[in-house]
Amino acid sequence: MKRVYRYFLYALPVALIFSYFPVISLGSNETMNFELSLTLIWLVLFDLFALVMIVRKYRAQIFSKVFGSILWWLFPLFVTFSVLWSLNVTRGLLTVGLMWAIFFAVIAFFELRENLDKSFWKVFWRWFFGSALFVCAWCLVQCILDVSGCSQDVSLLCDGCVYQMFGFPHPNGFAIEPQFMGNLLLAPTFVSLYFYVKNKDKKYLLLFFTFAAALFLTFSRGAIYACVVGLLFMFGFYMAKAKKKERKNLVKSALKTLGVFVASFVFVLNLQGIFSAVAPTSDTYGDGVAKVINHLSLGVIDVRSQNNNWNETVPDGEPSNAAAQPVFDGYVAESTDTRVRLATAAFEIWKMDFKTMMVGVGIGGAGQALYNYGYSPAPKEIVQNEFASLFLEVGLVGVLLFALIVALAAWMVLKRAEAPGLVLALMVAYAVTLLFFSGFPNAIHIILLPPLLALLTL
Repeated sequence: MKRVYRYFLYALPVALIFSYFPVISLGSNETMNFELSLTLIWLVLFDLFALVMIVRKYRAQIFSKVFGSILWWLFPLFVTFSVLWSLNVTRGLLTVGLMWAIFFAVIAFFELRENLDKSFWKVFWRWFFGSALFVCAWCLVQCILDVSGCSQDVSLLCDGCVYQMFGFPHPNGFAIEPQFMGNLLLAPTFVSLYFYVKNKDKKYLLLFFTFAAALFLTFSRGAIYACVVGLLFMFGFYMAKAKKKERKNLVKSALKTLGVFVASFVFVLNLQGIFSAVAPTSDTYGDGVAKVINHLSLGVIDVRSQNNNWNETVPDGEPSNAAAQPVFDGYVAESTDTRVRLATAAFEIWKMDFKTMMVGVGIGGAGQALYNYGYSPAPKEIVQNEFASLFLEVGLVGVLLFALIVALAAWMVLKRAEAPGLVLALMVAYAVTLLFFSGFPNAIHIILLPPLLALLTL
């Protein structure tokens, strides 16, 4: 059983990559889609197998051993009870089921950690980095397929990812959207950097460059901003804890890392310019580069030409190459405005009465609440900000209990982990990404990877 358990964990990085494609559709209703992915299938099978191992390990003492500290269970128990007053019971029940499946997987990581020796980690890192390199290569292939005229059935690009949007494609890998693909690349980016600083092996610096470049290629502002914040936190943390003699080496590593990070951005910036020139649109290389800078800077930096070729006209007065004009010519303010609007609406509903402020509208009920109060055209629309969604669905009580879990986890990492900076930096980066989306079916890695990586150094 030990060998099978290890195989499950070896398969985890691969399962996380296929967070959406291939997808098994089970239908839908007016508030949600019912879908299965390889990630969810892995989670269910792993939980069932881990349950058997834990029962065999503890037998009659399973509840006292596994569920000993009540502090860890206050939040999931409260969320479970919130189904009783949820505005969307079906979505609430499915969310609670997924939550308990994820929580139990984390429990299994720690309760069965005696199976994870040095030989396990040696193989695990091959799967971890190998699967990340595979999906990086696939992201590049997606872009090439798209500008070559292949259909989305072949490239698996989402509707908003194709070159017709910005003039160049931005890949989503096997995830549902680029932001989730970028999110998946945060862990390998941070881990490769950690190993480079620790071992001074240049192969990890090359891996860092590759993963950072793929992250920039996704064009996901949330993931890119989160990566920058996480990297700053990571070096700040280790700088604060380092002795004077060690700080000089850390500064050198930080500067070298900054150089590689900037180089990866410049490399991808040129690649996006090339895709803009090659794709069958009116855009040039310069147009693509200018759009990237304008969008990532939220419109602050604008180096776009005032005489863009999509504004040129032919003698009869019709726009030249009108059919091939990209949809967007730079920063898409609507994307930011929509997130801000929905988050603001969530807090407006949350403040409407004392009950909602304290316990929320129930788990899974955010979309229905937005629709009921006229803030969205359909109950399927979600808040797109996990923190605002938490306030709306489980209220102040739920948010405080969630904060308790995060605080306990951070305390445990600080007290017991050999490399707390790595795990905490990843947690900080993931927290930043939660400002850009809500819901975890496509982002299970956010909860699974930090505790698993913490086991490496506990």
